[in-house]
Amino acid sequence: MVFRRHIILLVLIVLLALAIALPRPAAAQTWQSELTEQIAEERDCEVSFMSHVVERDIEGRLMVMAKVHCVDKRSFDALRTDELDLFRITLCEDPNAASC
Repeated sequence: MVFRRHIILLVLIVLLALAIALPRPAAAQTWQSELTEQIAEERDCEVSFMSHVVERDIEGRLMVMAKVHCVDKRSFDALRTDELDLFRITLCEDPNAASC
């Protein structure tokens, strides 16, 4: 009986950890729309696609890093450390670099 309780408790802990660690789909759609709008206004970039996307929940805040690729072949790095902040957007200077 004690062994069974430990197994149940372990399963519950694992499920809770997975629920916390998994990305939030609704949040992802929101930040992608916000980034698309912000980069269009600030950098005149029509987004073709995003890559190198990293989402992390840090102390209850969603941090997002992404590479934004424009239709005109420019690339930008975007970083936001909190949902309430704007993205910091920087031009990827060397288009021949593997990360650009």
